[in-house]
Amino acid sequence: MGSHTGEAWPELPYDAFAPSAHLLHMTCQLAGKLRLLTPYEPHWANVPLEVTARGLSTGPLPEGAGAFAVELDLVEHVLRVITSWGPSDGFALGPASVSEVYDRFIAALRAVGVTAHVDPMPQEVADPVPCDQDHAPRPYDARLVTAWWRILLRSQAVMQRYRARFLGVTPPIGLMWGTLDLRDVRYLGPVLPSSPEQGYIFRNAMNRAQAECGWWHGTPAYPRAAYYAFTHPKPDGIERAALPAGGWDAGLGEFLLDYDDVRRADDPEATLLAFLESTYAAGAERCGWPADLVTSGVPEPGGAA
Repeated sequence: MGSHTGEAWPELPYDAFAPSAHLLHMTCQLAGKLRLLTPYEPHWANVPLEVTARGLSTGPLPEGAGAFAVELDLVEHVLRVITSWGPSDGFALGPASVSEVYDRFIAALRAVGVTAHVDPMPQEVADPVPCDQDHAPRPYDARLVTAWWRILLRSQAVMQRYRARFLGVTPPIGLMWGTLDLRDVRYLGPVLPSSPEQGYIFRNAMNRAQAECGWWHGTPAYPRAAYYAFTHPKPDGIERAALPAGGWDAGLGEFLLDYDDVRRADDPEATLLAFLESTYAAGAERCGWPADLVTSGVPEPGGAA
């Protein structure tokens, strides 16, 4: 058995990673847009990228009578297009302009016979520039990109323990390529009122009562990696809930737990799980959600061995 290399909870300084994050984000968007080839599932449950043992993947996507997939190997830093009919193609990930990545991406798809259209316009970003027109040189720090993915991997493992205990509607955990965050969400209740002013993506994502949590690497408004959690619609008084870790951020209107507080904890997994469970409980209690929606996560005794 080989050794497990790489720090489980690596450091990810926002200022050091942010310059590489744009190119990574746009690369994830290009791959993620292909998830729109799959049938729409409520709340965009069909669109996230899968976190894998090597990076990220679209999973199988339809093409004619077969299927193809796009895989981002964030250990060797290669994007690969693989097909059920045999051919594969790809290119190395590294410093480049977004337009160069776009051209290489489309060329790799066409080289293996994939005809799918990829909209070059980014989604859910401020001041979007079409990927085929974004010619500015961008850095790509491979070490920090791998660290970012390792955080996804470890965070997902804890979030899966949290997700497994919920008996209601909860889609698979995945990377939301629009906002570049790892997300888990629990849904409950009837359809909520909406309006065209809310926007197409928001309207179809936030149209039921929900408790959402996840992780992202930070933003200019909050320049450090953090776990987040919120209940929608926001129940009165939730901001006063006492948590074992983390707290309410009035500016963002959600609970936050800095990633560095998790990675430096004596037991990072337990610290993160406590944050996820306590923030859900804070919303569920104030919204009157049934307590039996959450189980012990242990099978009933007995049954076949």
